[in-house]
Amino acid sequence: MTTTQVGLRLLGALVRCLHTVTLHEVDNAATREAIDALAVLLEGELRNRMAVELQLVGGIPFVAGARLRLGEEHLETVVALRRYLEPLQIQELSFGAGVGREDLGRFLHAFQKHRRSRRPQAILQESLHPIRLDSKVSTPRMATAPEVLVRYYARLVVMLKHVITSQVPVRIERFRRVLQQLADASVGQEALLVGLTRFRRAELDGGQHGAAVAVLTLLMARRLGVARAPQMELALNGLFHDLGRGAAVLGPEQELDRAAHELLARRGPLKTALRLLQRPLLPGQLERMVAAHDCIQHVKGDAHQRPVGMAGRLLAVPCAFDLLTFPAGSHPGLPPDQALRLITHRAGTRFDPRVVRLFTSVAGFYPVGTLVRLSGGQLGVVMDVPASPAMSARPRIRVIQDANRLEADYMVDLAEPGQRLAILASLDSTEHDLNVPHFLFS
Repeated sequence: MTTTQVGLRLLGALVRCLHTVTLHEVDNAATREAIDALAVLLEGELRNRMAVELQLVGGIPFVAGARLRLGEEHLETVVALRRYLEPLQIQELSFGAGVGREDLGRFLHAFQKHRRSRRPQAILQESLHPIRLDSKVSTPRMATAPEVLVRYYARLVVMLKHVITSQVPVRIERFRRVLQQLADASVGQEALLVGLTRFRRAELDGGQHGAAVAVLTLLMARRLGVARAPQMELALNGLFHDLGRGAAVLGPEQELDRAAHELLARRGPLKTALRLLQRPLLPGQLERMVAAHDCIQHVKGDAHQRPVGMAGRLLAVPCAFDLLTFPAGSHPGLPPDQALRLITHRAGTRFDPRVVRLFTSVAGFYPVGTLVRLSGGQLGVVMDVPASPAMSARPRIRVIQDANRLEADYMVDLAEPGQRLAILASLDSTEHDLNVPHFLFS
């Protein structure tokens, strides 16, 4: 059998075992039958090798370092395996030579015990030889860092969209876990994470808006030097700030309409509060309700207006930027540089000037993934944001079309001394029929 065939059989047999012990004890007849099936499979595979390693990286399954090619009929199995292993923080599960039914039984006993405990990840300290559990992947060739980052971001979008469309109760810990994984995967990949928020949107999608605001807020908090735990809380505030509005977003001209904001101020936070109240109210949830309300308030106002909190000030800028730069109904989105000019113009009234400067230093005046026209006539994609805020309008560009409209592929750093090229304008990638994210990952 091929590696893919073995891997798919292994996935199915393992998920069957894990599912069975969530319903029955390990010595139950149904569990013994599932263990027998897994043992027979492993015995056949371990005749010619020392171990069989199963890895789950960013939700992508690998067997012995080879990525499994999945059909639609296998997706449910992979989702189930991820649901069982992620709370235990298991990324690699290795079955060594000589593994037998008793070894599998001890592993399932441990799984059953730790799955029910308050610290399920403590299973990693169990001695289960010849079965080895690890929170890290030992095989050197796995999914690349960008692939893992994309996978976690996509999962965040899908989870939030499901909550918005299905009206199911919000289980915040699930989102916290994915955000933590995304934050870990984004270290050294911050520019790419900004680029993921620029993916084209075919429809009004509250999931993509919430995820974009969450990761931009996370990167802003990281730039400020905020500790990890508060970073997660601020990112969760960003993720859920718009939950009550669902998929409804504002057009660019409505963004400046006071009446529209007053309407959202009354409806959005109230609906968000009702959704979050479907589970027992915790201090963090109360903070998210306040942040949802704060992010649409003016920074300055009359003496009777209450002050806007830090979370609300941080969320307001990425929220407005994301809404302004993507189409909403019949309203076309603004180019990123125009949206930032509009936000900067409102600094001191609608937005906190310090947060506007912070956001620009993180996202850049032309965010990663922006299609631009250079002064030499070339077309390019913004690939990175300058480290110096003073150079935020001179990012690193990947030129994809030369002045003669011929295909090109080379890098230009506009911040380099003596570089005469400059950005003339940002462009709509749909008008040029270009899939900009392709150039970020190729």
